[in-house]
Amino acid sequence: MYKKLHKRALLIAHRGDTISFPENTVEAFISAFEKGADGIELDIQLKDGEIIIVHDYLHNRNQVYPKLEDVLEKIHLKGRVEIEIKAFSVDILRPLGKVLDEFLGTDFELTTSEIPLACYVKDAFPHIPMGLIFHDFLFERWMSQEIVKRKLIGWGRMTKADVLHIPFKILNLFGREKLINELHEVDFIVHSHIYNTKGQEEEFTALSKWKIDQCTFDDIRLLKVKNL
Repeated sequence: MYKKLHKRALLIAHRGDTISFPENTVEAFISAFEKGADGIELDIQLKDGEIIIVHDYLHNRNQVYPKLEDVLEKIHLKGRVEIEIKAFSVDILRPLGKVLDEFLGTDFELTTSEIPLACYVKDAFPHIPMGLIFHDFLFERWMSQEIVKRKLIGWGRMTKADVLHIPFKILNLFGREKLINELHEVDFIVHSHIYNTKGQEEEFTALSKWKIDQCTFDDIRLLKVKNL
């Protein structure tokens, strides 16, 4: 049965401290931890048999990107490491497993927005929490709160997800705290994201009142807001 593990939401810096350093770099990750983040989020892809850290699928193939194992060597003991797997096949999972095996005991969460891949992720890493990322476009305004709840729960169960990553916009439109409570009742951890926008502090405060479990954010300065 769901049991809240933390007194407040975990605050996870999306791609690190991107206000001060380039995203998805070891400098950005270390800075985020030093400024009080509970964790960092990073994006991985497979290139020439190695796991590299880069967000865009259409990245510069000639550029050198950080390797996951090199970055983990510097940050794996500092807090939560949320790894978003960006791949259209399962080929990435075996080399990812070899890297993760070097850092046993690290507080990992593996996430993906590629729905078919999610089931394979959980089967490959049954003891690591798996987060399923839902995008706004998966939900339409004609949907009722009940349909949205059933979709979240159904997809979560089919993919064996532990954590449901739900945009603030969707939580706000389809149930807010009531929806989060209903997802907690069926044992899901609920995660949301705060974009670097004009209303980010208000969204930050709202998520606190709705009892969100964890939250990624783009603006490291939000750590000064103590509501969560």
